[in-house]
Amino acid sequence: MLSNPEVAAGGVSAASSEVSTLTVLYDGDCSVCGETVRQLRRWDHERRFEFLSFGSASSSGRPAIERLVEGGGLDDGLHVVDEATGRVVSGGHAALAILDALPGGWLLRPWAMLPTTGIAADMAYRVASRHRDRLAWMVGLRDEVSCPVLPAPSEDAGDVAGAAADSQSGGGR
Repeated sequence: MLSNPEVAAGGVSAASSEVSTLTVLYDGDCSVCGETVRQLRRWDHERRFEFLSFGSASSSGRPAIERLVEGGGLDDGLHVVDEATGRVVSGGHAALAILDALPGGWLLRPWAMLPTTGIAADMAYRVASRHRDRLAWMVGLRDEVSCPVLPAPSEDAGDVAGAAADSQSGGGR
């Protein structure tokens, strides 16, 4: 993962009052990711975000983004890039950067600066990304394939089999 926890949430340094546009790189094949992007576009009144799917990032014509694609590892999660500063945050830290840039996000900034918040956000992000199918079902995306991403090789085979059985039986609920 391209995690950089030292970056201030939102990609804005404490010394700078300038607000830059953040590029959000996401999995365009994941319906949960697509629905999240749709909601973020609705909430982004100040046009702080630009959204690029992983598939379109490699041909974006933007050197900083294309270098990230060449480096690999993009398909392991959500990424936020501040091209003005060159900063990249991933996973839970990316979610915190997005929250910070949304209207009212400044209210969460003191909380987001706590050392354990980034760790907790990364853990929550990993859990959510492993269970995208269940999340899709919970948010009403029942008829769509939520994400083709396979579980990490380190996961227990029994957990994978249990998740597959749950998804076939409607989540067991």
